[in-house]
Amino acid sequence: MAFAQGKFGVEYNMDRRDDDSPSLLLKSLAVVFLVALVSLAATLISRRKSTAPIEPIVAPQAGLGSDLSSENKTNAVQALAASGVSVKGAEMELPPPEKIQPAGDAKRPPKVRNLLLRLEEAERRKDIAMAISTIEQLRALPGDMAADLDDSLARRLGVLNMRSLFGREKSPWVRDVEIRRGDNASRIAHEHGSTLASLKKLNEGDVDKLIAGKTLRVMDHPRFSLVVYRRTRIADLSLNGKFFKRYYLTGEVKGEVGAYEVPERTRHMWSERGIALNPADRAELEMLLPRGAAVLIAEL
Repeated sequence: MAFAQGKFGVEYNMDRRDDDSPSLLLKSLAVVFLVALVSLAATLISRRKSTAPIEPIVAPQAGLGSDLSSENKTNAVQALAASGVSVKGAEMELPPPEKIQPAGDAKRPPKVRNLLLRLEEAERRKDIAMAISTIEQLRALPGDMAADLDDSLARRLGVLNMRSLFGREKSPWVRDVEIRRGDNASRIAHEHGSTLASLKKLNEGDVDKLIAGKTLRVMDHPRFSLVVYRRTRIADLSLNGKFFKRYYLTGEVKGEVGAYEVPERTRHMWSERGIALNPADRAELEMLLPRGAAVLIAEL
């Protein structure tokens, strides 16, 4: 409250404020300053949290727990490592999402990688039918998607096809036939368009004394064909129109380009056509190829 000399003596001055009270301007500035200070502090705290190290994500123990065998644990660890996941003991530390690499060669198309993973799973489970189907799908891919893998896939497919043919499991190329009175192994093999050697192998050699009413395993009219490539020195065997196995020649093919048939005595064919094979492969082909099977010598 302030007093001053007025027209009528000492009067109260209504226009002057108390000198001890802060001005409205100063109060406004103080409020603005406090708001700015709080905003700055919040921003600093937020930035500090965003730059803090991310704690590793630990996968559930069911993935690599004690219920798995040591072999399965090893397979799981290797598969995860191939996917770009670093494994430490029983814990899996996941890298940032943008650094995770798909399993296998990242340069390959996803379809190829998925089929290769399926093949690994089939072989781990020892599922021959699944492995054969997967390799056939890989080899049938268009273009050069898996062209560099074709030779190794052909080798593996040949091994699997032989296991499927002569294994104890049911094979699409084999049937059981009932032995009739007066039958012999040679006649049964001939009637079914097969060879005596393959009949013996399918029945583990037990074909010398046949008992009527019993059964024998025999290849059911197999349609084998062998294509020999002179330039690359490989020979591809097909069964019923599908690739069966690949063989590698040991020397230059001297026979002329053309189509031939397997003679009654198969051994003469190799020397006559100048087809050089190692003894094991030659014996295997003689066991598989019946008389009259097609042999084609190509220039490639």
